[in-house]
Amino acid sequence: MTIPVQLHPEAHLASIGGEPHVFHCHHYNCFLQKSIADQGALIDAKPLLTDAAAEVVFSELSALGTVDTDELFRHLGFGVIDSTKLAASGGSATVKGSHYALGWISKFGAASEPVCFFNAGFIEAVARHRFKSNFTVKETACVASGARECTFVVTPGGRPSLPASPGMGTRTPFPPRPAFATRTPVDEAAIVTACGGLPLGGTVEGKIDAFGVSLTRHYANYYNLLSYRFDQQMESIAGPAAATAARLLLVEAGQVCAFHTFGGIMESAEWEGLIKPMIKTQEDWVYGMVSVVNALGWGRWSVAALTPGERLELVVDGSYESNGYLAAFGASTTPRCYLDTGATSGLMNLIYHADIMSRPALTPALYEQTFRDGRFFVAREVECRTMGAKACRFVAERL
Repeated sequence: MTIPVQLHPEAHLASIGGEPHVFHCHHYNCFLQKSIADQGALIDAKPLLTDAAAEVVFSELSALGTVDTDELFRHLGFGVIDSTKLAASGGSATVKGSHYALGWISKFGAASEPVCFFNAGFIEAVARHRFKSNFTVKETACVASGARECTFVVTPGGRPSLPASPGMGTRTPFPPRPAFATRTPVDEAAIVTACGGLPLGGTVEGKIDAFGVSLTRHYANYYNLLSYRFDQQMESIAGPAAATAARLLLVEAGQVCAFHTFGGIMESAEWEGLIKPMIKTQEDWVYGMVSVVNALGWGRWSVAALTPGERLELVVDGSYESNGYLAAFGASTTPRCYLDTGATSGLMNLIYHADIMSRPALTPALYEQTFRDGRFFVAREVECRTMGAKACRFVAERL
């Protein structure tokens, strides 16, 4: 079947069944999950990781109506699922080549317990959609902890209903912006068009391997609900200091994403063939990467100001984080675009601190060196739509 991906070029977004989807890699997915799971002594982390998945997937399936859910899972890059043993009385499902399990092993080594919480939520949504009843799903065997495939047991019961997803969120029209052409030879429109034409759907094995990482076309609202509920629970249970720690973890997840995904893109054959010929200066690397981001479904990124080697001011119109936060939680008294904050610092550190132009190996050791040693870049969100601003604005500067 053909998965009905709808592009929203005016907003630099993409959706399926009214749910926004974004490209993210296993580094971000697994680091974000581990950051939350590791706080299990303070919060009930595992339901957070599963419940958000069930809600957004169920919303999508409800909008799509009749759909091959196993094919959807594969196309999005999560692996190959077999849900044929689900029944109104419960049953089981299996996943081969689970993105989360394989990503976990690649990043952290073997796990002591199952790690495919998103998959469990996806299967719960499938069962609810298929049999019009409520179910609970538990992963009983996981490749990350030594099993040959990931196995999920499905039993009747659980939450009687699921909260509505924020869907496409709270969106506003974008203002016009100056063309890049006045500052760089990088052709953003050509890059966005070319990236949009890449075959970034799951293989027969349910994998999207591109740019040196394992990608997923993930659910933007899974990240949003998971991150902001984590933030809220840490503050309500352990106080403001714990909330600050949670937000720092969420920003670092964005840095991890930028280091590996942006770094992989800038060392890829696609970059060499399409973007590198446009680049004349080190600053053009910034414009080139921002152009690629504008094909990932994250909203519209723009370089407002760039002081070579010292400072980047980045504006993001319609970030998927602010869209989702405003729709699900309302106005905020603090900035909420954690992924974009970490990605802003990650971009500047890759180009001006880690010397991505020399194609270094993107190892854990280089990550630690890049974000711990010397005058590395730190980013902050200085304006946020969740606080009433028209757009989200980020500044990255050297310490």
